[in-house]
Amino acid sequence: MRGALGVGALFLAVQLLALAAAPRLADAGVSYGAGGDALVPLVLGLALGTALSLAVVRYGASRRLVRGVMLLSLGAAQWFALSAFLGAVGGAVAAAAGTALAWRVPRPAVRNAVAVVGVAGGAALFGASLAPAYVAVALVLAAAYDAYAVYGSGHMLDMADASADLRVPSMFVVPTDDGYDDETATVTGGGRPAATLLGAGDALFPAMLTASVGVASRWELYAPAPFVATGLPVVGEFHLAVLGPLVGSLVGLAALQAFVHRRRGVHAGLPFVNGGALAGWLLAAAAAL
Repeated sequence: MRGALGVGALFLAVQLLALAAAPRLADAGVSYGAGGDALVPLVLGLALGTALSLAVVRYGASRRLVRGVMLLSLGAAQWFALSAFLGAVGGAVAAAAGTALAWRVPRPAVRNAVAVVGVAGGAALFGASLAPAYVAVALVLAAAYDAYAVYGSGHMLDMADASADLRVPSMFVVPTDDGYDDETATVTGGGRPAATLLGAGDALFPAMLTASVGVASRWELYAPAPFVATGLPVVGEFHLAVLGPLVGSLVGLAALQAFVHRRRGVHAGLPFVNGGALAGWLLAAAAAL
């Protein structure tokens, strides 16, 4: 229960921070362009992360080099989230401090805090760049790939172990045993799990949809667009349409935790959380219609 609640709190923190940052980035013109242009850097970034992780596990690549590249990428993602509130310079200083902490103090609490900011920054950037319909396509494709990578090729297990070995904040780690040792922990080892884990991507994709709907719902005040629940009330700057993917993804996360509790091991999380986010988004749109 402690692990499930902890992961749920971190998951929600990513969603809320991305939702707050994305409209600010959109207003400042920080995006990957219009239409579906942002799908290209999204795919390239995920492919690079996969290649780096597998290079360590399967080909013995330099752990220090790979860890450095991953932390630099994480620093850039943090900057997107932090600059939305602190400005470009303040955000850069805070992101550098967070990256340095992740490098020097690889404890679960520090890694989780840095991961929340970094994942939210990535979700905010893509949420500000992509309309909800494009994000929905990305969620469907990512869920299918995640299922294949876990249950088909199995290389997602190698990536998870690489993340644990590199001690990079690419997953959320909530210890469930007082004797949890982050230095020797592995993901696929036998025995009772010492921690509840959630991949960063499992939080990234649903937060992208929530952030995208949040940005689009503000635009909806002036220009209608499809699949945004314009008939729902406005709270502050946002339509309650954002509750669709946000609550739906939380329901999906709860279903994932229940499934993992029944069947121990590593499982594909995106089919659950992405499916919940998409269902919530469509239900919100249908409610408005």
